[in-house]
Amino acid sequence: MEIPHTNQIIHVYSPWTYVIAFGSCLLYLLAITLIFPLFTSKLTPNFVRSFAKLHHVLLFIYSLFASLAVLTHLIQSQETTNGYNFLCVPIPSWLRIVTLTFTLSKIWEWLDTAILIWKGHSLKKIGFLHIYHHATTVLLFLVCMNFPGGEKGSVFFNGLVHTLMYYHFAFRLPKFFRPVLTAIQIVQLITATYVWYIVPNVCPKYRDFPAKHPLEFIIPFALVPVYCLFFFKFFIQHYLLPWFRKSKPSINKTE
Repeated sequence: MEIPHTNQIIHVYSPWTYVIAFGSCLLYLLAITLIFPLFTSKLTPNFVRSFAKLHHVLLFIYSLFASLAVLTHLIQSQETTNGYNFLCVPIPSWLRIVTLTFTLSKIWEWLDTAILIWKGHSLKKIGFLHIYHHATTVLLFLVCMNFPGGEKGSVFFNGLVHTLMYYHFAFRLPKFFRPVLTAIQIVQLITATYVWYIVPNVCPKYRDFPAKHPLEFIIPFALVPVYCLFFFKFFIQHYLLPWFRKSKPSINKTE
């Protein structure tokens, strides 16, 4: 795992990439089981509410900035109309700083879990999807930086989704838009995975990557389908089934 391959701002090579990537998973689990709960009894409800508001607003602003930064580059480089360049041409130095900070922001997002714990939620109530997602996103985004298309696509799509998500957490979207947001999350996961899959087939420079770096190449295929599965489950349980139960009485009345 080499992050990044070209146009480097910093040089990070194995074994440190593996220590950082896989160590982040363990550090998150340590934080939610031992560190964050220590503050639960010490923080007032008013402080937690104010802290949560500030946290969500700042992540909304940063996610919007990161997504717009990638979009600006794609427009300036005309990669919005050139799929090959989008997939294969490395990003410029200024955008590398954005993608690095975006990856680091996945550690900042661990405070999502901290806020829920401080509000009295158990890990069981918080749920597997939330915990699994936050435990593995640093690893996933570090891996995605190995392909130009993966790096641009993951930051743009995820930044866009998180702009909407953190706006919802901070200010609340209309109720009808919430299932749309979940659907967008599923679409961005599938799209980003497809981009990751086709880069070695399209870009000569990365053709040998799956053979030379099999672990790095397979990680997105191991992690993202689990996200998709549980997002589908969430969508069905929270939106499709309630809609079906509401519509069933009206169907019976018409009969």
